[in-house]
Amino acid sequence: MKKCCPICKSESIEALFESHVPVLQNRVYEIKNEAISCNQGIINLAHCNDCNFSFNASFDEAKIIYDEEYDNAVPSKLFADYYLSIGEYLYKKYNLENGVVYDIGCGKGTFLKMLCSLYPNIKGIGIDPSYEGDLNPMENLMFIRDFFKHDHVTDAPNLILSRHVFEHIEFPKDFLEIIREPITNYPNVPVFIEVPDFNWIVENKTFWDLCYEHCNYFSEKSLSEVFNHSWSQLTKITKSFNDQYLWVEGIFNPTNEIKELYHPFEIKNKGIYEFVDSIQLAKQKVLQLILDYKSKDYKTVVWGMATKGVIFTNNLDAGATIIDFCIDINQEKQQKFSPISGHLIQSPAVLSTLKEQNLVIIVMNPNYVAEIKQTVHEYIQEAIFIDAHGTLI
Repeated sequence: MKKCCPICKSESIEALFESHVPVLQNRVYEIKNEAISCNQGIINLAHCNDCNFSFNASFDEAKIIYDEEYDNAVPSKLFADYYLSIGEYLYKKYNLENGVVYDIGCGKGTFLKMLCSLYPNIKGIGIDPSYEGDLNPMENLMFIRDFFKHDHVTDAPNLILSRHVFEHIEFPKDFLEIIREPITNYPNVPVFIEVPDFNWIVENKTFWDLCYEHCNYFSEKSLSEVFNHSWSQLTKITKSFNDQYLWVEGIFNPTNEIKELYHPFEIKNKGIYEFVDSIQLAKQKVLQLILDYKSKDYKTVVWGMATKGVIFTNNLDAGATIIDFCIDINQEKQQKFSPISGHLIQSPAVLSTLKEQNLVIIVMNPNYVAEIKQTVHEYIQEAIFIDAHGTLI
């Protein structure tokens, strides 16, 4: 277990919380026994009192294997619209016309494909070991199925992009240096990073957002420490996706010093302690609520079997005896089993078999509630919708 902070190397760290979780919550299984016996890991949530960084002190990078079986796709119109908003922002902000964009940790390439389709004058290069499909799906787009390496950078970058990668990297400050190394000769290279906002998790007490893959939980202050190099400048942090994410913008090899236009927000220790203290009570409260509904002949449905749904069901129903149905719109996950608890993940179409049933639907991410309600009402007329704390939505 780590004895010092992975970012600032301070030994002033506190252990806060321990949990056993699947190593990969975005890996599903065709055979239930394989799901139940999948690789597990331990979260020992720790907090650095110096740079305000929270992290899994028991994280073991060797346990993580991102391959073609890994799938964190979100085939949602709302999320597609969110992608468009990012793409439009980046194109205008960084004047990407006829420019080269490197997407480091591009996953299945969904965002970069959208960006290069929207703006055909961009040259996109996506790099990720879990990418699958055509390596040259468009004239202006190339994918490299690999971890990022120095020799992947062959053109002067107009933008370095890395969305939802840094929360997976054990030493994020060192990783920023690895990204910068091949572009030391190019001045003023913009970098755009997106990560979950730990402050949102703390304020909303969403224990289902603590997972093994995410070894890092960033505050604005800890992100400023990630950029604390002589060759990098943090220029802006913006909350996005209804405050769940942070857009982190900076410059590599700046030729002019940019004065900070904001003071990075620090998550107070008191708030983190209150969040950790709330976890057990929150589990008990929502479990009792589910049991109360079941006693009144309601069927319980968890909607959204990505990170949030997998961690939630493992915490509340590890034996898969309480939750009646788990639904996800990602077709690649349907008719497969979730890790550890072995819940069967089904299509929304299963609701058509439940027209005579009373249903309570647990929406794992309230951002999608309008979209979910619209889909549900294609199959049934009535249902009760609650969030993962049990609040009606």
